[in-house]
Amino acid sequence: MSLNAALSVASGSLQAIQTQLAVASSNVSNADVEGYSRKTVTKTSLATAGAGTGVAVTSITSSVDPWLLKSIYSATAASSASTTLSDYLQELGDSLGALSSDSGVSGNNLSAQLTSLTSALTELASTPTNETLKSSVVSQADQLATSLRNSSAAIQRLREEADSAIDLGVETVNSDLEAIQTLNQSILRATVSGGSTADLEDQRADKIADLSSQIGVTTFSKNDGTVAVYTNSGLALLDGTVETLSFASTGAVSADTTYSGGTLSGVILGAIQEKDGDPVADTGTDITSKITGGALSSLIKLRDTTLPSLQDKLDSLALSLQSTFNTAHNAGTGSTQPNSLNGTVSGLSGANMTATGTLTVAVTDGAGTTVAASTFDLSAYHTVDELVTAIAGDTALGGSVSANLDATTGEVTLSAANTSHGLALSGGVVTQVGSTSYSGDGVSLSAAFGLNDFLIGTGADDIAVRSDLLASPSLLATKTLSSSSSALAAGGTIVVESDSQIQGIADALDASGVALKAANLVSQVSTDLTAAKATASSDETALTTLTSSFSSKYGVNVDEETATIQSLAQSYAASAQVVSTVKSMFESLLEAVR
Repeated sequence: MSLNAALSVASGSLQAIQTQLAVASSNVSNADVEGYSRKTVTKTSLATAGAGTGVAVTSITSSVDPWLLKSIYSATAASSASTTLSDYLQELGDSLGALSSDSGVSGNNLSAQLTSLTSALTELASTPTNETLKSSVVSQADQLATSLRNSSAAIQRLREEADSAIDLGVETVNSDLEAIQTLNQSILRATVSGGSTADLEDQRADKIADLSSQIGVTTFSKNDGTVAVYTNSGLALLDGTVETLSFASTGAVSADTTYSGGTLSGVILGAIQEKDGDPVADTGTDITSKITGGALSSLIKLRDTTLPSLQDKLDSLALSLQSTFNTAHNAGTGSTQPNSLNGTVSGLSGANMTATGTLTVAVTDGAGTTVAASTFDLSAYHTVDELVTAIAGDTALGGSVSANLDATTGEVTLSAANTSHGLALSGGVVTQVGSTSYSGDGVSLSAAFGLNDFLIGTGADDIAVRSDLLASPSLLATKTLSSSSSALAAGGTIVVESDSQIQGIADALDASGVALKAANLVSQVSTDLTAAKATASSDETALTTLTSSFSSKYGVNVDEETATIQSLAQSYAASAQVVSTVKSMFESLLEAVR
């Protein structure tokens, strides 16, 4: 071999070893970087006229199994979806009370509070004149109503958080898609120029994994080294160009704010929406229902299905509690009687009415003694207006009662003319008023008009104990009106003790199934949470298994790389020695020529 050939071989070897050392050093420095795969140097032997002339580096590669990467993307989407659902349900469970075995406060949930209220009513029924026990009933009811309101607020707060999280998730998707597109272009340029694409491919895989945490995707590799990205439902997100997602976060969310009703934004593919205005319509494709996998799928499900369904059940519980308690409460009156009875049922103006029995209207001195009283045969009245007019003009009451039917709200108000007097009603059976029919034996007229309701509100979000009852528990209906003729006369005792009035409220709550609704609601959230935790744990284990497999197959073993560096250093020293020897031989030849 000539000296020139020897020098060429040694120099080529040095260059190849330098490249190998750089790659091995890069492997070591990136060993702890998530998603980094070990890079290797591919070399080829050079020959001229059949004689070996050294080696050259042809490429720097990482041979990652594309199917393993696809599995990791899929597992990432599943794990992110289940973890998001589990986290939100855990927060909801915490707000509804003890819904898991490790919460430690099992007596603080809605079901337990309802049981406490029923127990307080039963205890009061044994001694209905006990003011302390009255206060206890009102307090227990107030705590339950507060819990219902707080639970409703928690559901809507979580929906609001989910709506905001969707907005952030869409931003992440768009950012990742742009990054993948940029990396695609860089890989294409490197491929054309013959450069290494290994590090760029790692970065792209990391971005696709991050994208998968937000939305389930499928990727397709192209012959030019780029990838196309589609949703699991087959919608193109990136195929040559990026299809931008858009979303308009709503801000404040209430039970009436819904995606189906058009007051919550959907996720739009291929259009931009103004965030401070109404969603732009018909400028893109709404893919909200087509998103599967990733955090976005669970956030959408929580915002639009899971949490609204729980709100509906919570409202049903609140309204059932309210209706049951109020129907029984309207059958009696308190040990002190209020000056006015303000109806809570609206829409009664001009309403037809079907009723029977006798209604007693009594004005008292506020402590149960009759000032004036009168009775009304309800079968004689066919509209609410007729009855209100009759009460207002009744001669036996002698102007001591004003009766009003609000033309705007349609609510009935009865008031004692003397502010120091009280007012109480009893009797009468209403089977229909307006469009509302009452099944079974009907309800009292007071209940049909909501004149002595204990609980007010339109649902779980605003249910509350009537404010004057909170301030004065003596207004709790523990007594009833006497039907004797002497009691109706001025100076008679019209308000009398009733052992059954309060017990009737407790019995009505027991018979209504309200407690079962509360237990079922608590149980549902608990069951859903337990299932979500199990799924999240399983999905996390699957993802960990796949990433561990990736690490073991394609990750960096620092000890092995260190050994490789040491071996390459020795080879480098040997090649350098060859270069040095050839250099000396050239110098000797030059000296001999001189």
